[in-house]
Amino acid sequence: MRRIALAAAVVCAAACAAFASAGRTTTLRAATAGGTFTGLGFDTCTAPSLSALGAWLASPYRAVGIYVGGVNRACGDGNLSASWVTGATAGGWSLIPLYVGLQAPCVSDKSVARIDPASAAAQGTAAADDAVQRAQSFGLGAGVPLYFDMEGYATNDQGCTQAVQQFVASWDAEVHALGYVAGVYGSASSTIRDLIPLVAAGTAPDDVDIGHWNGDQSVFGDSYVPDRYWPDHQRIHQYRGGHDETFGGVTLNVDDDAVDATVAVAAAAPPPIGSGPSPAGSLTAPDGLSVATWPAGALPQGTAVTLTPGSLAAAESGFAAGSYLVQLSVSAPEGSAPPTAFAAPVQIRFVTPSLTGVVPSVSPDGQTWSPLLRLPAAKLPAGATAGYTVDRTGRIVVLTTAPDWFGLLRDVGRPSRPATPDGRLAGGAIHLGWAPSQDNSGTVAGYRILLGGVPVKSVPGTSTSAAIRLSALGARSVLRVAALDAAGNTSVASGALVVLRRQRPADAPKAVPAWAWKLLDWLRAGRATARPKAPHPLPRWFWRWATWQLQPYRLTRNG
Repeated sequence: MRRIALAAAVVCAAACAAFASAGRTTTLRAATAGGTFTGLGFDTCTAPSLSALGAWLASPYRAVGIYVGGVNRACGDGNLSASWVTGATAGGWSLIPLYVGLQAPCVSDKSVARIDPASAAAQGTAAADDAVQRAQSFGLGAGVPLYFDMEGYATNDQGCTQAVQQFVASWDAEVHALGYVAGVYGSASSTIRDLIPLVAAGTAPDDVDIGHWNGDQSVFGDSYVPDRYWPDHQRIHQYRGGHDETFGGVTLNVDDDAVDATVAVAAAAPPPIGSGPSPAGSLTAPDGLSVATWPAGALPQGTAVTLTPGSLAAAESGFAAGSYLVQLSVSAPEGSAPPTAFAAPVQIRFVTPSLTGVVPSVSPDGQTWSPLLRLPAAKLPAGATAGYTVDRTGRIVVLTTAPDWFGLLRDVGRPSRPATPDGRLAGGAIHLGWAPSQDNSGTVAGYRILLGGVPVKSVPGTSTSAAIRLSALGARSVLRVAALDAAGNTSVASGALVVLRRQRPADAPKAVPAWAWKLLDWLRAGRATARPKAPHPLPRWFWRWATWQLQPYRLTRNG
């Protein structure tokens, strides 16, 4: 917002302060749109938290793959939500939506749901319908790409290839009919190879995501996919498989991608118009609690800037009533449309130092709120429309390229309840794993492992696994998981994983003979060597004792 005819708003009555819908004139903008991104990206099994994405602005990556659904999807929604999508794209991240549906009939993993060759076309259409519905639930609107994840499969089965081609052709047609861009991810040597014949038929996907872990960060030069196919900003190359990387103190397990293709980005507002740029300026809200500043050239000449303070009228999506809000609005001279975007970011500095549990958020209408990404510096990344930093005095500073509502929302909502953990025994410990929780702030800060209701271990929110030493367990132990957010709100504990220690067989001798231990080791090793010397026949107690040694615990999931 620029200088020229600055208009400080009069303090509103209560209804105005709460931003009653009758008084709103802002035009709502779509959260995302399809756009081309060229650069490096990554994908993870579950969407990283918004705080993790903020930390990873220190990385060379600016695109992230997100899994929006599908019958063979390995991980749940976790952080993923419509507000997460808005926050991520506003912070400058491009998104690669992936859908893991039915797999090839000849895929090696027979535990996954597979395409029925007799119904391949119908199943491709159904997958597209479901993918679009899921995408829309996350605020991913028309024009955004949807990449079907078809994992590698046998390359010498013509019937299987034909089923995949029929499935993908129908996926492509239905995704187009619903207004989205059709993409497919798969192995270069099977999936993408089998899509090449569809190009001539006009039924190939618009974009491809080529899985070939050769470490080459180019989207071209693949031996299985000649460069003449999908040449015009239509390729992603997944060049490295799962591994850990750390940026900004946050570690994620990622696959690496070179991207030159269609992605989901923050929807761009029309550029500002006017009779020339205005000078730099600033404006303090009537309550003195927020200040807007802008550089020269940020607003058209003759634009008036208004800051209207208020508060959240009622609790909303886990945020407390009374949370501080401020509306940044602009107006143009009579006869001109007000600008919906700024040529340079405007800063809104909140005078009160930030408090624990406050989530800086943005809303196009004062009702639907999305958390903002914390930026590593007071500068918006390329493609970003909004974000925030914390200055040396602890005050929150929002940067924005559009007039919107901004709030310091007090987080009083609990994270969602984690799923009941799974468990396996190995190396003298029980290893727990669980599906991630979700929080209204866009970030689950951590998880606590509860033993008998008492916390015994904590892990960061980027992890969904933990190990507990068996020596810490009793004869009957109940393990649960609880999620925490940055405000300290704790979820309802998960269902129970009950660990029962089996009793030692009563008829086993107190001093087990040496031959029994040698025979047990032989059994553990898979009987790969000659059988140790042992009595013939074996005493009956031996098998009960060996079973107890091999499986001393029984695991039961409850709830």
